[in-house]
Amino acid sequence: MNTDIAIIGAGTSGCFLAYQLQNNGVDCVLIEKSRGLGGRCSRRFIDSDYSIDLGAPAFKINSMVSPQLLEHIDTWVNAGTLIPWTHKKSRFNTVESISSTTAFCAAPSMNAWHKTMAKQTPVLAQNRVHTVSKVDDAWHLLSEDNQLICIANKVILTCPQEQALNLLEPLSVFDTDELKQHSNLPQYVCAISADHAEVEVPYFQGGHSVLDCAISENHKPDRELSSELKQVWLLHSTHEWAEENSHLKHDEAALELTQAFYEAHHLEHRPSILTSHYWRLSRHQVAAKEKPYLWSKEQGIGCCADWLSSGDIAGALTSALSLFEEITSNSERTFP
Repeated sequence: MNTDIAIIGAGTSGCFLAYQLQNNGVDCVLIEKSRGLGGRCSRRFIDSDYSIDLGAPAFKINSMVSPQLLEHIDTWVNAGTLIPWTHKKSRFNTVESISSTTAFCAAPSMNAWHKTMAKQTPVLAQNRVHTVSKVDDAWHLLSEDNQLICIANKVILTCPQEQALNLLEPLSVFDTDELKQHSNLPQYVCAISADHAEVEVPYFQGGHSVLDCAISENHKPDRELSSELKQVWLLHSTHEWAEENSHLKHDEAALELTQAFYEAHHLEHRPSILTSHYWRLSRHQVAAKEKPYLWSKEQGIGCCADWLSSGDIAGALTSALSLFEEITSNSERTFP
């Protein structure tokens, strides 16, 4: 396949960048190593007709978000792609800390939003880019067995830091030593079901050595439970606990997360584990950076991702928007 811009990675940054480029008449293609879109906003089926958000449950924005990004969010909200979720929130073991907060959820699942953003963009799924090289002024993207995946005039990496560094270091286009200041944080996550709706506050975060957060899946907007389930919770470990217990298998870690939740809420019935996962690269600890992206006009290669910004979904969006504005500004305009 030949294209103007090849985007490596179909997570939040990649899909949002593709969305902006396609809306501006730029030919691009998304190349994704996994089977589907969404990255860490993944969805997992529990049975044939019920699935859950196993990755990022929602995202928040703050006053630092640009007006341009707010316009995009308003567009998605008006279209029903994103839904504001106003809910109670508390720290673990501290009922006095209950407050109200608002976040954004994609409907009916987090990765449905990514599918909407990328609906006009060709996607080459289950293709892991192993090498990026310049041949006759065009970028050739090769697989691990040296098979050609795509030829592009420009390449933008939106993949996790580890993969991005592996691809960028041989090119000597950017100072990769600076990029290594960003560290990767692991996390265990599991979904559990309780026989009775025994916990009323739908979101807990902070104040626990094992659990970073616990989210009630059925309290999120536009979610339907399987008829056999009363209440489903997503439990995310702290990054510190995950690092200390990285030797555990994900199902072993799930038992400990479930036990911690059971004890924290003094439940009468022990929840059952529905599924579990280990995110080796759950989130990035971000080092300060002047711009939330990388771009070389001369070489036609760049990078945007959450780990170049605030390390979360809002950071992924900010990074993709900033790079898009850079490469399509008047001084850089090379597109139709």
